[in-house]
Amino acid sequence: MSSRETKGVRKGKTMSSIKTNCVSKQSVKYQVLNREQCEEIVNATYRVLERTGCIIHNKVALQLMKEAGCFVEGERVRIPSFVLKKAISTTPSRLTLYDRMGNPAVYLEANKSYFGPGPTNTFIIDIETGKRRRVTKADVVNTAMVCEALPNTAWTSALAMVSDYDFPDLHEVHAMLPHTTKPILTWASNVDNLKDIVDMCAAAAGGIDKLTEKPLVMFIICPNDPLVHSDDAVSQILYLAEKRLPFQYVSGVTFGGSGPITIAGANVVGLADTLVGLIISQLKNPGAPFIAAKATDNLNMRTLAISHSKPEFVLAQAATADIFRYLDLPFAANLGESDSPVFDQQAAFDITMQLYTGALSGANLNNFVGFLETCNTGSLEAMVFGNEAVSYIRRMVEGIEVSAETLAEEVIHNVGPGGTFLAEEHTFKHFKESWQPSVLMSQPREEWEAAGKKDLGDRLNAKVKEIIAQGTQNPLSDKVMEQLDEILARAEARISHAGHHSTER
Repeated sequence: MSSRETKGVRKGKTMSSIKTNCVSKQSVKYQVLNREQCEEIVNATYRVLERTGCIIHNKVALQLMKEAGCFVEGERVRIPSFVLKKAISTTPSRLTLYDRMGNPAVYLEANKSYFGPGPTNTFIIDIETGKRRRVTKADVVNTAMVCEALPNTAWTSALAMVSDYDFPDLHEVHAMLPHTTKPILTWASNVDNLKDIVDMCAAAAGGIDKLTEKPLVMFIICPNDPLVHSDDAVSQILYLAEKRLPFQYVSGVTFGGSGPITIAGANVVGLADTLVGLIISQLKNPGAPFIAAKATDNLNMRTLAISHSKPEFVLAQAATADIFRYLDLPFAANLGESDSPVFDQQAAFDITMQLYTGALSGANLNNFVGFLETCNTGSLEAMVFGNEAVSYIRRMVEGIEVSAETLAEEVIHNVGPGGTFLAEEHTFKHFKESWQPSVLMSQPREEWEAAGKKDLGDRLNAKVKEIIAQGTQNPLSDKVMEQLDEILARAEARISHAGHHSTER
């Protein structure tokens, strides 16, 4: 053997070479806007807020903005870019959400994506009849149990708004907390109800200090688009900033309606609205957690109906992800839904495309899994499908490992021409790494026929019923439940008393 041939050989084994700048596994990515385009949109937003400004219906926020150097005339506020840039600099670039036991559950940071449902659909698809109907508190209990059981659903939300109680925001949280350990995404109809909801979450967390340290809840707050911020929305921002609890400030822009017809122009209006919420939170309490968000809706110019099943809707969300990443902000996107009124082939297509886009674009939170009929109807079956789709997408985004182990040259040599790899130790070691379906079909036709020829909808429905039949897996203690009941009763008495006095006046 020549000296060249013996180089790198020790005890019958070939030494591993040293490679520089080597990546064994590369994940895929989807980027709509480059850095220069993001900069153009952000600078246009700065100019709009400086020149056009916005309307803020809240005296405390107006005073804070005036003191910070904004130009305030009545309720009209024009915001110099230095005020906005300073606020962005104090906003945390990453956040962590925790489960009910205080364990980290969701990391909102660069290129980490999570998926789950949102709140406030008007209807729900009945799991027994398949018909659309109004929502009960019992439906929210079922939703919480389903969310808890789905491994790729990162948080719990009510999915749809209860109709059998007068104060749905309060009752939804009261229904969710005992039946899930995951973080909760919810809403409040006003700042007083918000305070009661925070009290309920604090009781579940073991106190307000523990809730602040390890938040298990995040809220959705919406401005009045375009460029108008209501007194109650701003009051909620101020309260949550003071308590250092996370929230999404979700501006909603329709192409050619509440925003320009172009994606770039709609992004400017939506970003301007979102950043006003950011400024207010940071002026109230620098360093307070803030989750940027912007929804952009297609508007059918013939019917004026909203559509979320068009590529422009998804494209705009992906562009938003690029912009918020450019600003180094945690952010949410509204992806995982369909215009279809039922879970059908279109819904499966829409949900998969949107979730894949959310994962590829690196959106931190993808909020709308389980939404049908353009955010009007919730479906537990669609939620379970979304969980399966995320599992599949996770494997796609993971990429392929290329290493000495996976190249398997020695195994190929040992098996040789015409052989089989079934009995090889390498196969036994790695075959379980292959993705396995939960509700999607992977079986011979004979097995499918023997199992009753169930289509995907049937299998999803059976999975939902199976989860609900298992009941609550990690209930709250009786002591904490008593606290939740007391807080809810106190809130109902407060609202009833306020309504009585309002009627007298």
